[in-house]
Amino acid sequence: MRNIQKIQTRQFIQLQIESVLLVLMLTMSFGVSANHGVNKDKFDGEVVMGYDVVAYFTMGDAIKGSKDISVEWLGGKWFFVNEEHRELFRADPAKYVPQYGGYCSSSYPYGDEHDYANPKAWQIVKGKLYLFAGNRTSNRWDSDNPLVETANKRWEKAKAGLLQQ
Repeated sequence: MRNIQKIQTRQFIQLQIESVLLVLMLTMSFGVSANHGVNKDKFDGEVVMGYDVVAYFTMGDAIKGSKDISVEWLGGKWFFVNEEHRELFRADPAKYVPQYGGYCSSSYPYGDEHDYANPKAWQIVKGKLYLFAGNRTSNRWDSDNPLVETANKRWEKAKAGLLQQ
């Protein structure tokens, strides 16, 4: 009899935990942060710590841009290594803006939308730039994780709102 009660108690607790997790996931999947922006320095407004977001795609490397070759967009300063990159960005900034606004791609799917990323820890997956807190988090990240897919949908809504500003 005691074993049955223990099993029922465990099942009840497991059901409660699953219910809470489901509510959290649904809340995170439908909510879009109204104040979501791009990852920029609070003092000088450099986006992605001054790294050229176009260079990830064209040069396959994380390269610091020049303050002399820049664009103001979404309230931040975007730096580039050359004029060609700046013009590519101007023509289609949404193509180059990092997923989740340049915040850590490992944290964003779990609800931490403002965890800073290291521009040297990155991946391009399906034509989108993802930044991470470090190489360890980048290596463990799984783009096929259902939470990542949900986070991508949430980010697309947030990005659409940003692009309308």
